[in-house]
Amino acid sequence: MSMNQKEELRTQNMIRFIEAARELIDQEGLESLSIRKIAEKAGFHNSTIYLYFRDMDHLVMLATLKHFTDYSRSLARLSRQNLPPLDNFFAIWSFFGHTVFRSPHIFYNFFFGKHSDNLTDIMEEYYAIFPEEKEEYSALIGIMYYGKNITERCYRLLESLLDCEGLRIGRDNLEMVNEIIVSFLKFLLEEKCQDPESDPGIMNHRLLEMIKYVTGA
Repeated sequence: MSMNQKEELRTQNMIRFIEAARELIDQEGLESLSIRKIAEKAGFHNSTIYLYFRDMDHLVMLATLKHFTDYSRSLARLSRQNLPPLDNFFAIWSFFGHTVFRSPHIFYNFFFGKHSDNLTDIMEEYYAIFPEEKEEYSALIGIMYYGKNITERCYRLLESLLDCEGLRIGRDNLEMVNEIIVSFLKFLLEEKCQDPESDPGIMNHRLLEMIKYVTGA
């Protein structure tokens, strides 16, 4: 077997694991997932998973990226609109909130879980496996989308507002404002996880109103 064939086989096996995990997450939820269930559904022995993934959490991160599809497409469309910085900023946050509050367990794990400080590598790996899902973004949105973690992603967005007049943010308080936004996002996701019946639209509205308040928008 040639190197190309081996690499192709490796990719196909990874896809089988990822799709098996994805189906189980959608059917049973993140909390019910186990290596045994994933391996059984994918048609492999339990230990085989470690030939392709660092651990189950690594696999889960890749499996849940499918939930970014609508968000990533919205960002691609937004990238072509060339909106003013403030409008662009809130459009990105609106798309984000619309997405994460509909799958709170998945996105809490993604942005605040075990591998949440390694998002750039996770996302680049995913799009290498599923290149047909990769979108093209503006420079700002691309830097944000492939940010290392949620803190860096949010910070990059805030930086885009530094030249906007009349706001309450500057270089001197950017990190503090960013920490407030990230902390409130985490709080809202935790609240939504604990109360699945809460309206995701209301959660998104609360997030956007808080961001408007701390930025002075």
